[in-house]
Amino acid sequence: MTPIQTVQFPLLEKISGLRHAVTTRDGGVSSGAYESLNLGFHVGDNAEDVRENRCRLASHLGYDAASLVAAQQTHSANVQVLEREMCGCGALEWNSALPATDAVVVAEKNLPALILVADCAPLILVDERRKIFALVHAGWRGAVAQIASRTVAEMKVLGSRPDEIAVGIGPHLCAACFEIGAEVAREAEKIAPDSVVPQKPKAHLDLQKLLRQDLKSAGVGGENIEAMNRCPRCENELFFSHRAQGASAGRFGLVAFWE
Repeated sequence: MTPIQTVQFPLLEKISGLRHAVTTRDGGVSSGAYESLNLGFHVGDNAEDVRENRCRLASHLGYDAASLVAAQQTHSANVQVLEREMCGCGALEWNSALPATDAVVVAEKNLPALILVADCAPLILVDERRKIFALVHAGWRGAVAQIASRTVAEMKVLGSRPDEIAVGIGPHLCAACFEIGAEVAREAEKIAPDSVVPQKPKAHLDLQKLLRQDLKSAGVGGENIEAMNRCPRCENELFFSHRAQGASAGRFGLVAFWE
């Protein structure tokens, strides 16, 4: 069986006490369109396979699979600060996952959190000094609703300074693959005019530029933002992609915890 393969942000690997990983499709037990490390319960895959995949990931990274917190993501701009009593919500089944949540903020040790994606951008924001991190799911809806800067605002409530926050932006649709309609283009241009790439018959969106501008507007330094310039649609053999696979696409994830 193919071993689990994950990728990390070099900018964040040096942060003391933080464990993080972006998963790939490798190392799980799911089959067919979901082959093999699908982490999403809500996409039509066999639930037992998804549980096994999540348990294998937990063993690989060194956390308790039953303590994971996951969300029912809805492309909202809702940010939830996690409390100890939320431990295990959505860990090994769908129904108990946090409802209508697309970003989580964690200031507790040994409280792992997971965000799922399949073309949208997964973000991790880290305040090393105060031991706070956040995970964000940002597609175009979340990005134009400024979920990244909303997350920074929640971290500020806990004492974070934006200029001390480091950010990793995981694999997401590249501009060449991200065709959008006129209404989306208008909303994106309000935040970052250069994030919209004029093309015929439809414009394209540079999601990374949009997110970077939103983060910078919240006070995060550009030098503190690192992106994995990898597109799930272009690398569908390695990452699940909704645009490449349609409704049968699995989900890869960004997971993190404080040791």
